[in-house]
Amino acid sequence: MIIVENLVKSYNSNHVLVGIDHSQQRGEVVVLIGPSGCGKSTFLRCLNQLEIPDSGRITIDGVTINGGHSPRTSDEREQQRQLRMRAGMVFQSFNLFPHLTVLENITEAPIVVKGMPEAEAERRARQLLAKVGLENKADAYPAQLSGGQQQRVAIARALAMDPKVMLFDEPTSALDPELRDEVLRVMRQLAEEGMTMIVVTHEMQFARDMADKVLFFDGGRVAECGPPEQIFSNPKCDRTREFLSRVATK
Repeated sequence: MIIVENLVKSYNSNHVLVGIDHSQQRGEVVVLIGPSGCGKSTFLRCLNQLEIPDSGRITIDGVTINGGHSPRTSDEREQQRQLRMRAGMVFQSFNLFPHLTVLENITEAPIVVKGMPEAEAERRARQLLAKVGLENKADAYPAQLSGGQQQRVAIARALAMDPKVMLFDEPTSALDPELRDEVLRVMRQLAEEGMTMIVVTHEMQFARDMADKVLFFDGGRVAECGPPEQIFSNPKCDRTREFLSRVATK
């Protein structure tokens, strides 16, 4: 489902991603862990083309984008559009449109980007709201919702585009523990249903329980990769052990 080859990204002299390789099967859940500033979020942003990598290649569900420059030709722009449609993104800060209702937030992209009829988009949106436990909030505005509810709407909005992959960038870090659990329940449900997911998180229990594979990022590289039982119980890399010992004491 996902193949990443030698992905490189720098901001001036700051090397954020240094030759990342990654492959992921359909239905796998991969969790990225590591210290702040190690490149995890930039990696996700490159996958759905919010950032253009300096070099390397990204393939999602058979659609390939080469790094090095922004799309120039109509074919390259169409490839980028197709890649973005395959990768739904959920951010730390929700990013809902404040002037639109919950229902309008979810139907906007299917109608505008995919040309979905309004009635079909609304029917799909209501199904997704029921899935995330918010069927009674369709007419509410984001400001009327808790943080956990807003994040669940953001998940429904991403799912409305029928993505092949869901990318989560620290989706619970802005939430208090009770609201965090609401969002993690929805993510666990998606994982159990077979959604291909990449999750950047500090939720180590989620990584232990739900990940098929854990990647430890350090200094723009994948320092260690393996199943959660190996990463958490018997890490091979000193930096992984050091990071996990710090996280465990928090």
